[in-house]
Amino acid sequence: MLPVAPPPEAIAWLWKDAPIPAWSRGMVAVVDRHVWLAGDKVLVRPGARPRRLPEGAAVIPVVHVEIDPLRPPAGLVQAQAVVLDAMQAAARATTSGWVQLDLEARPSQRAAYRALVQRIRASLPPQVKLSVTALAWWCRSPAWLDGLPADEVVPMFFRMGRDNAPLRAIVAQRPATLHPLCRSGSAGFSRQEPFAPEVAARYRRTYWFDETGWKGTP
Repeated sequence: MLPVAPPPEAIAWLWKDAPIPAWSRGMVAVVDRHVWLAGDKVLVRPGARPRRLPEGAAVIPVVHVEIDPLRPPAGLVQAQAVVLDAMQAAARATTSGWVQLDLEARPSQRAAYRALVQRIRASLPPQVKLSVTALAWWCRSPAWLDGLPADEVVPMFFRMGRDNAPLRAIVAQRPATLHPLCRSGSAGFSRQEPFAPEVAARYRRTYWFDETGWKGTP
């Protein structure tokens, strides 16, 4: 299926030195820092440096926490201080009033993830709103999302792995079976894995990912 154009007022996720699509120039979500967890090591590197950020554009700084698939850490405790520092730096840099945590925690890390989100929320200035991304299958498990102290949950309805087909069917045809936080507030989509337009239209705010880093996008 060919890539689709995001709806009006959509927000582009910028993961690299990416051009900014014209439709996202009012607000963009930019990776501010990458945190890499491998075994007992916590590595940090700078995030994206978007090209020609329009004057007045509102930026949502994103802290992307990636877990090494071959050497996953036993937990998230050793990364807490680094992630908290990164989120606080994002709060100082935000021009949108929002910061976003992007962390694809594993099932064994669920309790640690929820505790980390709680600590992040407590550490942020009260006027700064906290957005968190969520794996699509979390929307079928209330224990991940019930009472999560975030102002916004953004389920990512792409790159859904071996459960892709059944999850896409649920999102498209049976949205009422998703957790309430995954039905109409915010959601993340990919231009390369589009749904019918009415699916994105359910959500008040949509974020968009592009496999090419928005190359060649007007």
